[in-house]
Amino acid sequence: MNARRRIGLALFVSFSAAAPLSAQEAAIYVRAAGDTLRYRNTTKMDGTVHGAAGDAPFTLSRDAVFAFAFSGTDAVTAWYDALSIEASGALGGEKPNPDALLRAPFRLHMEPNGRVATIKAPELPRTARLIAELPPGFDDFFPRLPSTGTLSVGATWTDTSTRNESDTTGRRIYMRRISRYKVIGDSIVGGRKAAIVSQHTDVRITSTTPMQQQPYVAELTLSGDEDGVALFFVAQGRMFSRDRRGDLHGAITYKGGDEPLVVDQNYHYRRSDILEAQKP
Repeated sequence: MNARRRIGLALFVSFSAAAPLSAQEAAIYVRAAGDTLRYRNTTKMDGTVHGAAGDAPFTLSRDAVFAFAFSGTDAVTAWYDALSIEASGALGGEKPNPDALLRAPFRLHMEPNGRVATIKAPELPRTARLIAELPPGFDDFFPRLPSTGTLSVGATWTDTSTRNESDTTGRRIYMRRISRYKVIGDSIVGGRKAAIVSQHTDVRITSTTPMQQQPYVAELTLSGDEDGVALFFVAQGRMFSRDRRGDLHGAITYKGGDEPLVVDQNYHYRRSDILEAQKP
């Protein structure tokens, strides 16, 4: 773990020294019926579109509260409990409207190791969908735990996840994430023992989107990587916090004209999620 990452973690959450994790410490996500967890999310994305007229930078920021209501089974309902969005630069004309997302239910399937799949998402207008899909989304909200169900300092494991879907408008998206995890330490946060888990992820995204009221199709290809650190409460079976940075590079190819138009793009994002105190 490099010095910058250590400093970032220390600023993100303050913790004290802990007793070492047991070599056979059980680790699963507890999803008890009736439990609702809320996480404060802050995400900022900076990017540049490299067009024929020159570079067009943009920023997109999100401050939100995600809620996850558990059923005691693999079924989970998630929604945006609070949401604030700011966009500038090349995205300034998008005028994102967060109201379309507030309390709209997402139906998820969550396995005990944290693997999540979106089963059903609400129908959203284009700008709201852009907000909802700020990477990474619900499908990668929780870090995956090892298939052995145990954690110990120094343990490593790899997880590969894919998302492949389409809708009636002709829009298609494919995402692949190959994540390598390692338990790099342990700590005490608020009197509870936590494992410190680092993550490095290779990301690839492709999508096809018909342009609104135009005879063009936009094909996006992005690839890059992401690094992060998470704190996981072992005994309670829940994530306390997660901090990530990612860089993606690629291009959009517009097809439908006399010749394809290729527009290079690059993105950098920083995302933090931290568990809020449960409401009475």
